[in-house]
Amino acid sequence: MPNFNSASSQQNILDNILQVYPIPFWRLLLPLILQTGMILAVIAPNLYTQYTGKTIILQTTPQDPYDMLRGNYIALEYNISRIETLKNLPGWSHLINQYPGIHQQYFPVAEGTKFYVILHQQSTSPTWKPLRVTSTLPTTLPENQVALRASYRYGSIVYGLEKFELPQIESDLNKDILRGRQIRLGQKQPIQVKIKVDSQGNAVPMEMQVVDTSPDGKKFRIYEF
Repeated sequence: MPNFNSASSQQNILDNILQVYPIPFWRLLLPLILQTGMILAVIAPNLYTQYTGKTIILQTTPQDPYDMLRGNYIALEYNISRIETLKNLPGWSHLINQYPGIHQQYFPVAEGTKFYVILHQQSTSPTWKPLRVTSTLPTTLPENQVALRASYRYGSIVYGLEKFELPQIESDLNKDILRGRQIRLGQKQPIQVKIKVDSQGNAVPMEMQVVDTSPDGKKFRIYEF
């Protein structure tokens, strides 16, 4: 049988110790401060980009029009994510000479290489287009240009804008608009993603605009991230 008297005695001893040697308030507060600091360290960069970044619009399409939604995630592919797009830009040859990959054709850039794609907006189009590539962050740029930070991974150009989580209700709507109509139309529907880019080239998504090409549809539907 358990010895309740022994357990009670141990609790009394502990209570007496706490009375004689009370725990300082700062020791109770320290774990809370550390937890708060860890949370802020994660969200602060995104908040900084959201409030200080420049708004730009990128054209994109689903990676797979028949399997765009994977759980509650949406996977997108950008024109600037393809090497075929960037290799013709000024600065690309210098980048691959500076950071050569293991294969000139299939893996031209060293794995994990960080660089910047300079985008610019033309007055005739709301979407921003790639202008040049550079391995260093420009100190100044014209008002209609922005430097987007990129990295080379597994043969693709990654910006951290390729995979997003959507709430369940938006996922259902998104499936109806993007997946169902793509199958009926036999083509990918145009998608525009509005993002914020800060002075360091970091980007966060703000909203996705889906062009509705059906006869009875609206011009576009907006999904916020």
